[in-house]
Amino acid sequence: MDHWLRIGRMCRVALAVVAISASAVGAAEQENAIVKEEFLVQGRDQGVKLFVREKRLSNLPKITKENVVLFVHGLPGPGSVIFDLALPGYSWLEYVAERGFDAFTVDIRGFGRSTRPPEMKESPEQNLPLVRADQVMRDIDVAVDYIRSKRKVDKVNIIGHSIGASWSALYATMHPEKVNKLVMYGAIYGKNSTFVSTFGDPTNTDRPHFEMGAYRYLSRKAMLEQWDGWIKAELQDDWRDREVIDAWISTLLNSDPTAKQRTPESIQVPNGPYIDWHEIHAGRSLFDPARIKAPTMIVRGSAEELISNEAAEELLQKLTSAPSKRRLDIGDSTHYAILEKNRLLLYRGVQNFLEE
Repeated sequence: MDHWLRIGRMCRVALAVVAISASAVGAAEQENAIVKEEFLVQGRDQGVKLFVREKRLSNLPKITKENVVLFVHGLPGPGSVIFDLALPGYSWLEYVAERGFDAFTVDIRGFGRSTRPPEMKESPEQNLPLVRADQVMRDIDVAVDYIRSKRKVDKVNIIGHSIGASWSALYATMHPEKVNKLVMYGAIYGKNSTFVSTFGDPTNTDRPHFEMGAYRYLSRKAMLEQWDGWIKAELQDDWRDREVIDAWISTLLNSDPTAKQRTPESIQVPNGPYIDWHEIHAGRSLFDPARIKAPTMIVRGSAEELISNEAAEELLQKLTSAPSKRRLDIGDSTHYAILEKNRLLLYRGVQNFLEE
């Protein structure tokens, strides 16, 4: 009888230990969980509110200018989609958050869940292209100041993609006191006659085509055409996952409350950034690289067409005021390396730069 009592007590103790262990593991997992918060921040301009998303570890012990980062999107945006795709392994925001960073992204006005200019409710031909660099500077500054106030830091790291990288560089020249480190990933920089023709006035391509209207619609087909064109047909499945393409486009379409009002579904995109794009590739850069005073990294995919290899090298050499500078090249990747199979080379390379 004593024998069976002893066995019973041992079993109860074992069960208790298992329960305590499971509880401890659960508590540890909860402590290391990623917290997501979302905010609507009042913009500099009346009636403008900006959508900001934050991700960080729930037990992040210390927040300093070294581990606070803001991601700035380009086209077709928004930041809450391109940097935080809800697919395992495809959220750059979560990648940096898991490594002890407080990560933010902002949707520039006219994109995602930020305020859409009232002109976007009118016919596109009624107004000039919406959302130019001067308005973007105010939006980025709002996001940066919100983060600085919330986290009690004087500077933040900024990672920009596409025209967002060019905007971020311009911002760094205007507010060097607020930028800790700058990452320009897939920046639009240097002369490029192809895009000058694409966005230029048909009668004089050196002049921006202001008559393109306030905004445009991008369907699934339009969003994929350029990306497909950057990858040889026989390599597309080697460089990308079909599941990711579908998830990205579906999330983009869901980010626009008007998308389902059209057939085929399409997102409404302000045309102002395309004017900025034209001006850069026509040789009128938005910013002077020599005025950037933050440590800077330039990132380029091997099949990148918006900044050539030569233009990337020129940009690197012109960063004469940056205390440190470097270049990261991602093999077998395009302007959308962030959504491709080699994205971890991008994530890791930038992470190493931020942690130095």
